[in-house]
This record gives sequence, C-alpha cells and structure tokens, in this order.
Amino acid sequence: MPDRDAELVKSVAEQEVVVRGRLYEDPDQGEDKTYRVRINNLMLCLDEENCVGAKANIFATLRVSAVGSEGLERGDTIVIRGKLKSGFGAFSGTIYRAEVLAHSKSDPPDRFLIIRNWFSAGVEEHIPAPGSSLALGYLLGQKRALPMALLNVLAITGLTHIVVASGANLTIITRMLRRLFGKSRLRAFVMGVLAIGFMVGIIGLAPSLVRASLVSILALTAWYVGRPVHPVRLILLAATTTLIINPTFILDLGWQLSFAAFGGVLLLAPVLTRFFYGEARPRALPQIAIETISATIATLPILLYNFGYVSLLSLIPNLLILPTIPLAMLLAFLTGVFAQLGLVAVGGGLAAGFGGLATIILRYHIAVINFFGELDFAILKMEFSLAQTAVAYAVILALWLALKFGTKTRLIETNVVE
Repeated sequence: MPDRDAELVKSVAEQEVVVRGRLYEDPDQGEDKTYRVRINNLMLCLDEENCVGAKANIFATLRVSAVGSEGLERGDTIVIRGKLKSGFGAFSGTIYRAEVLAHSKSDPPDRFLIIRNWFSAGVEEHIPAPGSSLALGYLLGQKRALPMALLNVLAITGLTHIVVASGANLTIITRMLRRLFGKSRLRAFVMGVLAIGFMVGIIGLAPSLVRASLVSILALTAWYVGRPVHPVRLILLAATTTLIINPTFILDLGWQLSFAAFGGVLLLAPVLTRFFYGEARPRALPQIAIETISATIATLPILLYNFGYVSLLSLIPNLLILPTIPLAMLLAFLTGVFAQLGLVAVGGGLAAGFGGLATIILRYHIAVINFFGELDFAILKMEFSLAQTAVAYAVILALWLALKFGTKTRLIETNVVE
C-alpha cells in the first residue's frame, strides 16, 4: 500500500467518517446481529460532501463491523458511517458498529457467486444446519453461516483450518482428480488447474487461498513435467509471488498461518516421518498425525503471539475428523449437484440419499468438535512477545536442521500432490 494512502487514512483517525468501499471477501456473521466485513477501493469522507484526498479509490483496507447489513455478499459496494479507529495487521483502519447508509450489488453480477449460491441452496435443502454450514466450509471455505459458538469451538480445538479456504481443500480436490484421471497425465493436469481456478472464482482472493492455489498449480506442473521441486524453493516462490500480487498479505494473519502450516507439512513432516519410519511409508492415520503435529509446531509461536492460547489436545480431534472429510466433501458435493437437478425425480431422490449420508458424518464431526471444545483443562494459555516468537522459531529451525541432517532426509522427494 502506498505510504500516502496509509497516511491519508491515519489523518482522519478518531473522527466520524463516511466510507464507500467494496467487499472483497464474504462477510462473517458476528454477535448482536452485526457482520464483520473487509472493504477496499475506498472513498473516504468526513461527511457525504467533504471527501478526503484527490482520488476516489484509496489503496487501503478497512475491517468493519456493520449493523443492519443483512444480504451483503462479496463484490457488493456499501456506504457506511462510523468512527474510524487505528488498524492492525493488514488493515489500515477499523470501524466498529458502523451504520450502513447504502448498499448496491456488483454490476455486472459475479457469475461465480451466482453458481455458489445456487449450489449452496441445494446443500442446505437436504443437509440440516449446522451440518450444511460445516459442509459448505469444507467445500467452499464458506464459514459465514456457521454459528459463532461452533466457530469458537473450532478455534479452541485447533480445527479452524478445516472450514477456511486453504491448501487442505485444494489438496483433497487435486488428489481426487489425479486418481480419477490418473491414466492421462495431461487430462489430470488440465482438470486440476481448471478446478483450482474454479475454486478461486467461487471463494475469492483470500490470502490463504492465493497461496494454496499458487502452490497447488506449481506442484501440479512439476508433477506433469516429471521434475521434482525442492519445497524450500516452492515456498519462497509462492511467498514472493503472492506478495507481488498484494504486499499487505504479509501482515495478514491468515497468510502467515497458511505459510507456517505449509512449511511445517513440507519441511518438518518429511523429517519426522524419516525419524520414526526410516525408509518405510506410514499408513494414513500416522501420516495425518505427523502432518498435523508438524503444522501445529510451525504455527504455535504465531498463535501464542496473536491469541495467547492453544489447545493441547488438537491432535486427537484432527485424527478423528480429517480422515472422513474427503468422504463428507464428496457426499455434500453430490447432494448440492443432484438437488439442483431435482426437476428429474431421480435427482431429488439421489440428493436426499447423499444428503442423509453426509448428515451422519457431519453430525459425528460436530459431536467430536463440541466434546473436545468443552475440555477447558486442555487449553494452554501463554502469551508470546515478538522477541519470544522469534526465539521460538530459531529453536524450531535448529531442531529441524539437527533432525534433517541426522536422518539424511532428501526434501526434494517431498510431493504435495501425491
């Protein structure tokens, strides 16, 4: 973000302002009938006629909690009024409990959003809430309809990653496509790239999804041409490219956690696998456990710095839920598709059948999430300063280097799409 735009926002901090902006992500439902939205392409005004700055579109991002904002969607333009406060992370400013003065839909309409809403309606018709919301979180990274209570429990149990747009969603999809079109490498590659592009269109340019999409496409390309890519090179290339797209991503917590978890899975997990299993390949559950532990270790300092707590038992609900998520995603996808083909009698029957099976799995997931979320004794509360966070990563790096050279692990053999 140019310095002049940042200073422009700061110049009117602590004042009542009128802001026009565009929602670049889906709103999150907050408490007291408020919605948390993120807006950019700003017009910033002290009142409706006295606007600050010579240009209309200020390159800055605000985080806003808005009252009376039902029906808001990604791409909409809103005009709000409220007191502008200092920002944090990637946000130049914040406005709490803003009043929505005007609201207009994007023109032309977002076709991807129309498809997503069409599909979501089919899922919600045959899978009761909150299971339908959880299923849409798995498939589309769409967590706006999840109850706040469930979102809080997901955070406590270390399971928020399953309902956000991340590498986990894309990895499951690309692996399914590889197995489906495995006999034709070209077809599997093309379908994988198209699926990733479609997911980006449906979900939007969330920082974590930008990272995940880029990494998945690079990994698919390397697999297609038959040349392995060193994970360190892959991480650096993905980080550099995403920051060129938007330099403020580096301040975004989702981007930071996404890259930390990705680094844990690609760099630490192979070393731990070699340490415990040698040349052997572990089965599915041990592999999930190793990857979950690796991602947890890699993200732990960031979580303690930002939130001051972490679940000591996050591994257990991850092991109980993650193996069944691909099946839940497949059943929910088939439910949504066949529900919208309900004009054909067999379509409605199949949708009900797939929805019923998906509901059983999703209820199991919710039961596990709620059970572990109520175990207060399993929450470790510890606040890290910035210096302690840096020291923690230095220790993790030193231990990783010792394990890597001790086990003689060849990281270039790591494959994200296998």
